[in-house]
Amino acid sequence: MSTVKVVNTQVAYILHKRAYRETSSILEVLTKDFGRVSLMARGCRGAHSKIAGNFLLFTPLVISWQGRGSLPYVKSIERADIKAPVLKNKSLLSAMYINELLMYLLHKDDVHEAVFERYHHCLYALENNLDIEITLRQFEIKLLELLGFGLNFHAEADTGEAIVANEVYSYYLEHGPVRNSESAGAGVPQLSGSCLLALSDERFQVIAENPQFLAELKRLMRFIINHHLGHKKLKSRELFRPVV
Repeated sequence: MSTVKVVNTQVAYILHKRAYRETSSILEVLTKDFGRVSLMARGCRGAHSKIAGNFLLFTPLVISWQGRGSLPYVKSIERADIKAPVLKNKSLLSAMYINELLMYLLHKDDVHEAVFERYHHCLYALENNLDIEITLRQFEIKLLELLGFGLNFHAEADTGEAIVANEVYSYYLEHGPVRNSESAGAGVPQLSGSCLLALSDERFQVIAENPQFLAELKRLMRFIINHHLGHKKLKSRELFRPVV
């Protein structure tokens, strides 16, 4: 018989929840110390549940759980002593998007403390509703890096030569930027050398202030994320296509 695993007072965010049977829910939560975890919340949807109001997305929570196997049950859940971000309109749709990314790209029980921190800070950046598009691009880039899919912005992939500002580059999957030639394939995103240099130096404010750079970066990140998603479709994109 497997050992009962007990986890107490873990700071977490609910990424997704779905109804299970008449009064329960299955949660996908992001935790700092255990990564993405699936939990059973028993009786949380019952008419007399005293904790139903605590199962909120985008809200820092403190959760304890225990059980055997891959679906332990929630022992307790309460809101953390931190003001939750107020998300609405574009910021809310953006938060839904990053939740979907984590659901599809982050494997269960794969611990990435830095992913949790990035997610936490991204929610509060979205609350301010400033530069939402560049906030999402920064999150995407860092998430891929933390998951082992970091992007090369600093040198030409074929030669190792430094990026030249006034050149144009095609960005190939799992390879990197290549100076444009007639052999560039259809659908391969193109970026100016100036945009790549700004990305290499993490000068995101420069990108935020340049519509061309923003458009180039959006095309690149959509291209790369689509590759990692495979055949999975993001519902949030249908709601918020201009930004994600």
